[in-house]
Amino acid sequence: MKKHSLAVSYVVLTAVLICPSLAQKGPSAAVYSQNPEANALFLKAREYSGRSDPRTGGKLANAREAIKLFEQAVQKDPSFALAYVELSRTWLSLGYSDPDGATNEEILPSARAAALKAVELDPKRPEAHLGLASLSYSVDFDWDRAEREYKLALQLQPDNARANAGYAAYLSSMGKFSEALERAAKADALMPSLNVDLVFARTYYSMRRYAMAEDYCKKALARQDNVLGHFFLGLIRVAEAQYDKAIPEFETAAAGHNGGAMAGLAYGYAMAGQKDRALELLAKLHAGRDSGLIVDYRVAAVHLALGDKDQAIEWLRKSYDDRENWMNQLKVDPVMDPLRSDPRFQELMRKIHFS
Repeated sequence: MKKHSLAVSYVVLTAVLICPSLAQKGPSAAVYSQNPEANALFLKAREYSGRSDPRTGGKLANAREAIKLFEQAVQKDPSFALAYVELSRTWLSLGYSDPDGATNEEILPSARAAALKAVELDPKRPEAHLGLASLSYSVDFDWDRAEREYKLALQLQPDNARANAGYAAYLSSMGKFSEALERAAKADALMPSLNVDLVFARTYYSMRRYAMAEDYCKKALARQDNVLGHFFLGLIRVAEAQYDKAIPEFETAAAGHNGGAMAGLAYGYAMAGQKDRALELLAKLHAGRDSGLIVDYRVAAVHLALGDKDQAIEWLRKSYDDRENWMNQLKVDPVMDPLRSDPRFQELMRKIHFS
């Protein structure tokens, strides 16, 4: 079964582990539901959820425990909108492309239902609109709804750092780089974080301003070692034809056997002319497809680096069919530049409403 490949991806869904409003109180003093049992379950769920990100050493088993607790919280308090927000986000965090992840069929209906319920219960809660915006941007490829929901979240709370960062990511994917940088700068001023650094890095990378992108990757890694920082540094080194520096970054990212990162390493090998090593790693990824170790978009990049445009197109089509959120980068991703004049690529761009 195909996993939802959120790992090593440019997504702000799971980038900020707790909303800014949740971080302002100590756990013992925080009250988010008037039902004491629901509130206690919510706080306990957040503790597990905060330890569930494999990019920073967490375990996905913690996300599953958090889901159980969030579900118990909304059973105790069916009007608990914020718990539904966090429930949706935590469901999505299960989609890492590793053996502990989960299938699209398991993740998406539950995540979407929780996000919609949050908006229904509390349409004036910015986090609810932000959750729906993230789903629209990263899974549904519904750009109009994504922008509408990001704007609603920001109208309700202009100083929400997570909303500003999420909207910056969206704007970057649309190629609206100046606006993206403005939003990222506002998010950074409100709440500097590793995740905002990565929004800057990905935006500058998409602008082909590789020196700036590198600076922000290094800034993110200085805050905390993380898979995404090494992965993007690898991509930047490849774009600069510094293959000897790219491969160690991809190797570090792939150390946890994440499917997207492993495909990144194969891409680095292919671009460096190490075809045999690229093919060997690609074979391992294919062998692990049933356990979710393969990320179609990144496999497409490997085939493209190996000079096989036909296979690259086929894997991009699979990526679209599997609703991989890497597809929201198709318009701006430097990796895909060799395909832009191909009519089949242009057809895919139209299909995903990029042209």
